[in-house]
Amino acid sequence: MQANLIKKIDKIVDAFNKMDKMPKALIKYGCYVFLGLFVIGTIMVLLNNTILTYDSYFDLLSKSIVKVSFSIAAEVIIGGLLLDFVFKK
Repeated sequence: MQANLIKKIDKIVDAFNKMDKMPKALIKYGCYVFLGLFVIGTIMVLLNNTILTYDSYFDLLSKSIVKVSFSIAAEVIIGGLLLDFVFKK
């Protein structure tokens, strides 16, 4: 079971290494943007719930930033894979 999982992960890593330069860079920097927004949103949620006085608008804003960060990650990863698929042929 574990050997099968390792083979699948190796296939994914090999496919990622065979990608062109531009889609790989798009995915890489898109993941950096995702992580940055996610960390900012998480810090805002923690500040609002612990240190600062609770504000419902600040809470909505911080949770929206976290949700948007996941949307950006999905769009960047799917877009990078599509670009690689389209330009390979």
